[in-house]
Order: sequence, then C-alpha cells, then structure tokens
Amino acid sequence: MATMGFSASHSHSIFHRQMRYVMGTLCEILIYDEDPMRAEQATNQAFEEMQRVDRLLSNYDPNSELSRMNRMAASGPFEASVRLLGFMTQCQEFYRLTEGAFDPTVGPLVRAWGFLGLQPRIPTMNEIEAARAKVGMEKIEVDAAHATIRFPVEGMEIDPGGIGKGYAVDRAVGALRRSGITSALVNAGGSSFYGMGCPPGQQFWWIGVKDPSVPDRAVAFVALHDNSLSTSGSLEQYVRVGGQTLGHIFDPRSGSPVEGVLEVSVVAPTATESDALTKAAFVLSPPVAFEIFHKRGGIHALRFERMGSDGWRLRMTPWSHSVFSFGRRVPRTRTAGLVDLNGEN
Repeated sequence: MATMGFSASHSHSIFHRQMRYVMGTLCEILIYDEDPMRAEQATNQAFEEMQRVDRLLSNYDPNSELSRMNRMAASGPFEASVRLLGFMTQCQEFYRLTEGAFDPTVGPLVRAWGFLGLQPRIPTMNEIEAARAKVGMEKIEVDAAHATIRFPVEGMEIDPGGIGKGYAVDRAVGALRRSGITSALVNAGGSSFYGMGCPPGQQFWWIGVKDPSVPDRAVAFVALHDNSLSTSGSLEQYVRVGGQTLGHIFDPRSGSPVEGVLEVSVVAPTATESDALTKAAFVLSPPVAFEIFHKRGGIHALRFERMGSDGWRLRMTPWSHSVFSFGRRVPRTRTAGLVDLNGEN
C-alpha cells in the first residue's frame, strides 16, 4: 500500500485510524470525529461487522454458513439465515443486471483451468463444458418465503470473492452511521473503498488508481463522497500457458479467462455495487457495460486494456470527467483528503 498523505485542517475533529486483518486481507478504517471514545467504539463495531461477514461468507472456513451451503444445498433445500439470503439475493440481482457477466458460481471453471491448484493449464472443450454445466447463478433457487437455498446439481458452489469485500465494507459503513459517524473512509485490502462524507474542511476523499504498467504510480484520482471505489485486475494473478497470458478473472459465459484487459475501477453508490460491477466492466465490451451503467445511474468506470507487450489504453464512461482526475497528483486547486493506491481483487 502506498504512502498516505493528509492535509491540515482547522477543525476540532480528531483523526482516528485502526487497521485489522479481516477476510484474508489488511483492512483499515479512518475517522474524523470530535469524540475520540465514540470514534473508537464505532471503529470496533464496524470491524465486528466485517468479521461477521467473514464468518458468514468465508469459503476457507468449513464451518462458515456459505461453506455449509456449498456442501449441502445440492442434496436438498438448505435452511439459510436472513443474512445469507440477503447476500444471495444481491448476487442474483447483479447477475441479472450484468447479463451474467458477474457470476459467483464460476468456481468449477476456475478449477478446470487449474487456478485453484498449482498447475494452471488449458482444459479440453469437454472439460470446459462439464464445468459450465455446474455454473450459472440463474440455476440456484433462493426461496425467501421459506428461507431456503437449493442448488440443482452437485458441484455447484458460490465463490464470494467477486463481491464479498464490498459487501463487508457496506456492513462496516452501516455500523459507523448507526454510531453517529459522518466522516470516515473504509478500506478493504486496497481494492474496495467507501468514502463517508469528507474530511474536515474538504469536499472529497481522494483515492489513487494505479497505473497498470507502473503499479507504484497513480494514473488517476477518484473523488469519493458517500460512494465507493473498487478495482479488479489481472496484473498480479496471471499465468502464461501455451504462449497465452491468462488472468484469474473469467467470462462465465464463454468459460475462459478474460484476455486483453489489465484493470478496471468502478465508482458506485455502494461498495457491493462497485465490487460486483468491476467484474462486469472486465468481462463485457465497453459499449455493453457502459450502457448498463448509464441506465443504472451513479456508476463510473475506468477500463485499462492491453496494447502491445507493455502498453495500455484507457476507456472511461463518458459522463465521468468530474469524478476522475488524471495525472500524478491531485490538482492543486483541490485538497487531497487521502492519497492511496488501490490493489487487486
């Protein structure tokens, strides 16, 4: 994570910062508040919310509710908690919104290509088709009336990686709001941020979007004020197989890794949205993705596409010039509340 810079403020608010390891990554919460005890208690409650999400959705913990659902839901209706039902309902919503580009059931495809093991490879068409038979969020039955979830075939599973951090960030933001906090930034591993309000005397929280070719340099800055930024990329998780560069983000419709896209950043009203929609902007062509975002409203995106061996070109949603500021520094006419470079998910 890059060095953070904070500007001076004449407010009486006190800056409070805490970092914890949650959901397999380093998370932090930054707060400006006049009451240090309230800030401390609010931070603890927000992290507790993130830890609850981790206990709910971890696919590494065999005792998490999601892990138990993945094991049991194909053999009969799985009795789910209100939280898991809510999470699954949101997954269905984004699956439909993105025309299947966001699909948390892609696990069998990821396994077929060897990304969950130590030997990535190009599978046969028969292997891809066998995996695709176990993929598709539309196949899962979420029965809110009876509080049950049912998988139609053995081998289906939900991987929360494409939306889980954003979901946890939103739960943390909710806890901060309930505690009376009005100025805060929640950061989940450098890949999902939510800027609540703004720092004292300023208009925005500013977050740096890194240059795909020079990861320790910002190519743009994002102005956040009661909204979120998420970034997904293939720079740090890829392999070369048979002369092809294969990233870890899959097109669930084709059954293959997405090629030619280096990184996507999305700004949205909630972190759950920004997290899920980075996958859509990664998988779909820019005209299709941008049309979806335009209809939904409040969505802004940067998409870095590979050009040659080392270069890239940038695609941006046409209505987003006021949200992104390009260059190595935030313009001098604007004061940075926070400068950071985001990571990958």
